[in-house]
Amino acid sequence: MNPLSSPGTRRAFVGTTVAAGATLALAACGDGSSAAPNNVPSAPPEPVGAGTVVATTAELAVGTRLAVSAVRTRGEEAGQEAGFLLFRPNRHTVLAYTAICTHQGCAVGAKAPEGEAFYCSCHGSYFQPEDGKAVAGPARGALERFAAQIKGEQVLLFI
Repeated sequence: MNPLSSPGTRRAFVGTTVAAGATLALAACGDGSSAAPNNVPSAPPEPVGAGTVVATTAELAVGTRLAVSAVRTRGEEAGQEAGFLLFRPNRHTVLAYTAICTHQGCAVGAKAPEGEAFYCSCHGSYFQPEDGKAVAGPARGALERFAAQIKGEQVLLFI
């Protein structure tokens, strides 16, 4: 006789299988937080080359965020247009990040529906403008950083 043929054993088997499946599904979903080992922001890279003008200091006032697009000038993606996020924490500093979410590659915007963060509207991930770190939503990694600087009234991005 088959060990799963009795009703009690079959119910126990099905119940255990369903419980195990539900546990795995919940574990895969996570808790919505972004506390993960690869969520460590990278140090800002050093500017190399001439840089590309992407904004003016009037467009990026102190304490504000801005989404821009620019054509990459080096690397495998040279000649391709890409999106970038800028944050100006003080008069002399500008921070730059990719506008591609680390969760599933959606576009990240400069303005969140609430708060002072970069925001991916595809799945609700938030990123700190001070370092690009994921702070909420399903994204588990910090945004890639790029070198940027203020030169006179121009904001330069080194891509």
